Amino acid sequence: MKFQFHCLRTFLLSCVWAAAGLILALGGPGCRSVSGPGSASFASVTIANHPAEEIAKVTMQVFGAEGYQGGPTGPGEMTFQREASRATTMSREGLVNTHYGAQSMIRVRTEIVELSGGTFRLQCKAFVITGGSDPFFQEEVPLSNLRSGPFQSILNKVAKQLK
Repeated sequence: MKFQFHCLRTFLLSCVWAAAGLILALGGPGCRSVSGPGSASFASVTIANHPAEEIAKVTMQVFGAEGYQGGPTGPGEMTFQREASRATTMSREGLVNTHYGAQSMIRVRTEIVELSGGTFRLQCKAFVITGGSDPFFQEEVPLSNLRSGPFQSILNKVAKQLK
């Protein structure tokens, strides 16, 4: 009986320590450094020796090839959108709404910022859009910097095409 109690106590303590470690790993402060100003901290590339119009044209082509639709929304600004994955939709809309056809969207807002000497920074921020197609009911949830990888990759393709 004493042996069983000791084993149970050891098992429970292991579970508590594992849970505490998981909480710290997932919720604790990160060690990731971010270069550039806060507005460029999600995903960005620096492009030299190309005018903003050419950067915008190539950006629209690359986002289009990645399945996004959209285009210019203002001077040096573009917005692109496509359907989110089923997993993202399920996590945002819920199982029942997803089953009945709810679909979340991924919206990417890009901006071309002039730096100095003919150099520009192409930067973007991505959002998950829930609530259907009516803008009144839509909710725009920004993606965390931890999910910037795919968008950084797209911007890298833009920069590569302009080299």
